[in-house]
Amino acid sequence: MIELMRDRITIQKSSVKTDKIGNHAAVWEDVYSCAAYANNLSGKEYWAAKQLNAQSELDFIIRYCSEVAALDSEHYRIRFRGDLYNITFIDNVQYKNKSVRIRAERGKR
Repeated sequence: MIELMRDRITIQKSSVKTDKIGNHAAVWEDVYSCAAYANNLSGKEYWAAKQLNAQSELDFIIRYCSEVAALDSEHYRIRFRGDLYNITFIDNVQYKNKSVRIRAERGKR
């Protein structure tokens, strides 16, 4: 699978920053960049997403490491080929700590 990881993704994390007058704003910062295998959904997953008009979902497979161990779908997103993808599902494949499958949908601009 490693030889198929030809795409580059950047994982971003949100945090809340406070300005000089006390306003809170969400800020996204790059926390990790890595090689990934990016693929459109296929089979049952594709048809289920198509029925929901969610055809902009992708699966990303990356190598497991300490930087991705804490990923969650609330505080992280992916930047891929100029688009932003909101994480909807994270799978530590077979709990072997070797690869992580991330399902994400393209964010609305």
